[in-house]
Formats: sequence, structure tokens, C-alpha cells
Amino acid sequence: MSGYGGQPPGWNDPYGQPQNPYGQGGAGQSGWDPYGQYSQTQGSYGYGPPGVHGPPASEGSAIGALIANIIVTLFCCGVFGIAGIITSAMAMSKVRTDPNAARKLITWSWVIFAVSLVIGLIILVVYFAVIVSEADSSSGNI
Repeated sequence: MSGYGGQPPGWNDPYGQPQNPYGQGGAGQSGWDPYGQYSQTQGSYGYGPPGVHGPPASEGSAIGALIANIIVTLFCCGVFGIAGIITSAMAMSKVRTDPNAARKLITWSWVIFAVSLVIGLIILVVYFAVIVSEADSSSGNI
């Protein structure tokens, strides 16, 4: 071998691009400039700079969604809260291995929390409205 970055003896470049033996500015060379910007020289090939996919999913948000869905399950409407608990638990297991899937699961968990909270509040308002209307009707009959 000819050292770091060089071409091994007998190697033929399958893409037919000449290699610069000095590793700077030649065809096929890319890198970072002193100002932190990614640059590729003319005629180079490669994958380009890494993409930005948004902030990583955090375990804190998954834990918060889990606790919120447990509270809603216990005090409001248990059916929908169970789905929120399951999605939160799945998100917690995927935060480090698959952040994109975890982020989607966390979002769904918070949506399920909001829907179950709204349904629980509607049931509570209807319940109190029925109690008040029954109390008014029973007091009028005396």
C-alpha cells in the first residue's frame, strides 16, 4: 500500500476517476473546510453531507406521555388510555434503537391522551348536566 488515503498497488478504479495522491482538492476528494462547511470538488462522487432529520426522540417525552395516559386511564376514560399506555411503552423501548419510529409513537401517544381527555371531560359534563336536571325536576314535584 502507498500509505493512508493512497491507492493499493494493482488497484484499478472502477469508476475511472483519477486519484490525487496528495489527498487535497483532486477529483474524488471531498471534505470539510476550516469554516465547518462541507465541500465537494468538481468530478467527485460520494454520499454527500449527512442529512438532518429533526430532533431525536427523548425518553422524557415518552415517560411523560406514559404517566399522562395512566392518569387519564384511571380517572377519565379507560378504553382510550390503554392504547396511549401501549404506544408510550412501545416508544420507550424504541427511543435508542429507532428514534424516528419512537417519535411517531410518542406523537400518537399524546394524541390519544388528548382525545381520551376530551372524551372524559365530555362524559363528566354530561353526567353533571343529567344530575342537575334530575335535581331540578325532583325539587319541582314536591
